[in-house]
Amino acid sequence: MKNCIKCGVKLNTTRKTCPLCGQLLEGQDNENQISLYPKYVNEQKHINLLQRILLYISILAILISVLINFLTYRGVLWSIYVVLGVLYGWILLRLTIMSRTNIAGRLLIQLIATSLVTYGVERVSQSENWALEYVVPFLCIITMIAILIILLIKKMKLTDYIYYLILAVLISWVPMILYWTKVVTVLWPSIAAAGVGVAIILGMIIFADTATKDELKKRFHI
Repeated sequence: MKNCIKCGVKLNTTRKTCPLCGQLLEGQDNENQISLYPKYVNEQKHINLLQRILLYISILAILISVLINFLTYRGVLWSIYVVLGVLYGWILLRLTIMSRTNIAGRLLIQLIATSLVTYGVERVSQSENWALEYVVPFLCIITMIAILIILLIKKMKLTDYIYYLILAVLISWVPMILYWTKVVTVLWPSIAAAGVGVAIILGMIIFADTATKDELKKRFHI
């Protein structure tokens, strides 16, 4: 048992200072004393250590793969696959899993990152336009369906609702823009993505409550 001379109280604690005035307590700790409060564990410290370990492993993986590729080069830069995979893993970890930003923003980051990685794989493998013609449109469709699911199961603020609406509009037109600019030549995946986007946008507008519709009219001057 300890006591505080200043406050005149006795405390059954393992603390060294009085919780009321901060003065040092007199008396000795009981060896069998059990603290009523769990010790503070700095989880961020463990997370930072884990990130440093992963960063170390990532750098080693890249360096080793590049070195082996250089020493055994037979016309194929396969080490770029490793580099792209590691970079995508870090984007997934830092900007999606550990991020506290709006989930719509994380979906957009994943769409961009996955599209760039698949395009990089396509360029390295020297194949023809499968990433932009097929993968990107279907990634856009998957992202928009994810947006729809989130809207159905999660009650949102008006600002978040508008943010998702704008995001769906932008995503739905990406494949069509690629087709119009003749970056890709296969039309139907782009039409499919645009069609899903239009359907989701119409659903968001039609099934929105009255207050949301009124606010959308004000924001977009409809």
